[in-house]
Amino acid sequence: MPSIAPAHPPSRSTIPESAIPESAPGEAAISVLLAKFSDIKDPRAAGGIHHPLPEVLLCALFAVISNCDCYTSMATFAETQLTWLRRYVPLVRGAPSHDTFRYVFMLLNPSAIMDILSDWAGSLDGQHVRIDGKVSRGAKNPETGRSRLWLLRAWVSDAGLSVGQVPCGEKSNELATLPALLASLQLKGALVTIDAMAGHPDIARLLHEGGADYILALKANEKETHTLVAAHFKQLSGQNEHPPEGMEAAKKLLAPEIMPAAWATGCSVSLTTEMNRGRWEERQVIAVAVGDWLPKAFLWYGLQSAVCVLRRTMRQRQTAAAPAWEVHYYLSSLPPEAAKLGPPIRAHWGVENSCHHLLDVTFGEDHSQVRDAAAAQSLSLLREMAGALLKKHPRKGSVKGKRQRAALSQEFRAEVVAANFDNLHA
Repeated sequence: MPSIAPAHPPSRSTIPESAIPESAPGEAAISVLLAKFSDIKDPRAAGGIHHPLPEVLLCALFAVISNCDCYTSMATFAETQLTWLRRYVPLVRGAPSHDTFRYVFMLLNPSAIMDILSDWAGSLDGQHVRIDGKVSRGAKNPETGRSRLWLLRAWVSDAGLSVGQVPCGEKSNELATLPALLASLQLKGALVTIDAMAGHPDIARLLHEGGADYILALKANEKETHTLVAAHFKQLSGQNEHPPEGMEAAKKLLAPEIMPAAWATGCSVSLTTEMNRGRWEERQVIAVAVGDWLPKAFLWYGLQSAVCVLRRTMRQRQTAAAPAWEVHYYLSSLPPEAAKLGPPIRAHWGVENSCHHLLDVTFGEDHSQVRDAAAAQSLSLLREMAGALLKKHPRKGSVKGKRQRAALSQEFRAEVVAANFDNLHA
């Protein structure tokens, strides 16, 4: 009867010296990461483990960096790059198979990888934390056709990483899931921005009690507050005083083409105009102090200001049409200074490019057929880690191009991980 490999294979010293160079590129950084992987409890039965968990996770990370997105391609990468991988880990039993990768990710608790990302991102004090939901469209339930995985994600743009993730059933459940996400984060000193699903007094209270400042989008899901804020900015705009001939005073702000706004004294106003990639945008941010005009302001803990953002946009190919016109409202614990409130409001939507587009398009997450929710979440976190490593590499070019280079160049692949875990403490 063949013997079963021990849970912990022989040390690296038992591998032939010819297979191990004295020094491997990025070895110091990889040793720190391997120490973190070693802290993760292996969910597999000890008697049948042929590949220790740190080895499997490191092989998977290198594979994802090298443009391999599924279990089969991970196994192919490990097999073809076995000699190179042994610079960093023993792999006594050879390359992990695709079944090994699948089995590990199905059993692994995603929070274990989330802890590593959070540690790598460091303290949130002074950071801008953007919270938004994202669906993994490929992780579908074949019976219902709906995704099994909708993640509520806390993203730190400076680090390029999530610091917290909580799965929720459907988008309508985000408000119910959000308190659990906030409770998992050390938000003292952070600025938190959230879209309309969080425009609720209870969320403001949780953020205030956690020591964070906030900017919360306000929409019709908080009907009374939204109506009062919109009416107050309409009054401050001066558009009611001299409406165009034949037009009654409107209940909502009119586009500047119809009637420019003349903001009342006491409003803080900031105007920016930008032309980028054939898209023209004008943003006007107006901030006012919250006072008696908002009777239930006391429900919103820490509330100091209400904000109106007016956006006019036009693409180069649409010059014959009128600019698109949008009005958005926000409540914030920050003072009513438009020039300081405008940038984080705009930057919030950078999560769509920095995170969602990166995962869905560059790493093909929407096309992933991994339907186990835990595995899909763990793989999403591994893609984030790979994306952050590739972005931090100083070589010019897109993440997609860097992934292709990593697949072809062992030297570049090693450079990607070298010296990138200076904030990660083993």
